[in-house]
Amino acid sequence: MLKRTVDLLAAIAGLALLSPLFLVIALAIKLDTPGPVFFRQERVGMYGRIFRIFKFRTMSTDGETRGPLVTVTGDARVTRTGVLLRRYKLDELPQLIDVLRGTMSLVGPRPEVPRYLEHYPAHWRERLLSVRPGITDFASVRYHDEGERLAGADDPEREYLEVVLPTKLRYALQYVDEPTFANDLRVIGQTLRTIALPSLHLPRSLTAMNDSKIWPWLDQAMSRLHRNNRRWAMLADAAIVLACWYLTYLFRLGLERWQPGRAWYDDWVALGVTATYLAFLTMMGLPRGPWRFFGFDDAKRIAAACAMAGTLSAAAILMLQLSAVARAVLLLHPLFCMLGLALARMAWRMVAEHARERAQGRTGEPKHAIVLGAGEAGRGLIEAIQGRDGWTVLALLDDDPALQRLRIAGITVQGSVADLTLPHILAGATHVIVAMPDANDDDRARAIMLAKSTGLTVMSVPKQLEIQSVENPVTRLGSAS
Repeated sequence: MLKRTVDLLAAIAGLALLSPLFLVIALAIKLDTPGPVFFRQERVGMYGRIFRIFKFRTMSTDGETRGPLVTVTGDARVTRTGVLLRRYKLDELPQLIDVLRGTMSLVGPRPEVPRYLEHYPAHWRERLLSVRPGITDFASVRYHDEGERLAGADDPEREYLEVVLPTKLRYALQYVDEPTFANDLRVIGQTLRTIALPSLHLPRSLTAMNDSKIWPWLDQAMSRLHRNNRRWAMLADAAIVLACWYLTYLFRLGLERWQPGRAWYDDWVALGVTATYLAFLTMMGLPRGPWRFFGFDDAKRIAAACAMAGTLSAAAILMLQLSAVARAVLLLHPLFCMLGLALARMAWRMVAEHARERAQGRTGEPKHAIVLGAGEAGRGLIEAIQGRDGWTVLALLDDDPALQRLRIAGITVQGSVADLTLPHILAGATHVIVAMPDANDDDRARAIMLAKSTGLTVMSVPKQLEIQSVENPVTRLGSAS
């Protein structure tokens, strides 16, 4: 559901922002050669359903009847405008319409023509057709110069079917087996890089930074929640709403008329509109929701808040007779805000999921721990497990007032043991580790009972354990059950 939400928002934003470019391309195609602007061709979609894909036409109208389905560099059927469109992949942009219709996704295996589907290995076909086809995928990145590769073959179509297609299908299976937002983010980033800098050699691995120490740190930083997070979320939302106001003016007036076309009081209006949006976002509970768990329900609440705030803001501006405020801005600003607020949260979640995946090193389920006890045992425990075998320590809790807000082994002591049940402490945690081997039996028992009440997996450091002398103390922790 979240992937489809991302697709819808991105398609709407892309079609709105790229509409001037679409008009320029359409005019160039019509002036270059007679025929339709769009090229429509049958492709095989999800579950084997046939659909007609949208692309800008890059060949003469009889191109399909005068040669193979594959197109190579230097193909005589390609028009002058088509050469430019293909070089920068601009002919693929209308597929945003297919994304909006639901027949395609932003990222997914490229859809093939029905004729080539029979060349799919039988044991791969069902898996490859189990997801929506996409505008781009790992194979599109690796074969961005497919036309040049096929141009040197004696039989381009045979070369495609026997050499290129099997390799592309393996890349497609890689995505089907790991359909994560982190992979989507990597594919989109690599695609943009390939279009902008096609001459650069891609790294041998799309995940060259997977072993970097930055991922455990980033996972911990993005998982850690405290009371100040709500303030930062509100500041971020305010910045996005304000930026969208100016971006809407830029979209409406253009760069040269952007400043002269605005009234002297427009900045004050922008601040008032921003405050209105913050009020409705707060009323809908948006600042309280951790961005890394952003989902379809949050997207609906953002849409409702933007609709109400936009309507109230427009009504107030009209009642105050602030006629210099562009009416198109009042109409488009809520849409820009909805997209900006949602896409910011989506991007945060994508990065957070990628960081979590890299932090756990694909060794199993992620383990996000809250450690009770900030003494020597807690310090040694953190130093031993942090970033290893999927472990990430989110917070320390200790009853000693002198330790509050201190950073111990890189982790902040965020409160007392009794604060364990607070929502901002528990958010994102999977384990509670009681590292209080030197505490008296009553205090230790109370800590364990409190940990059990959270419903998380509870572990404890045995009293006689010397953390410093154990290579991996997590394997020696005893269950508190």
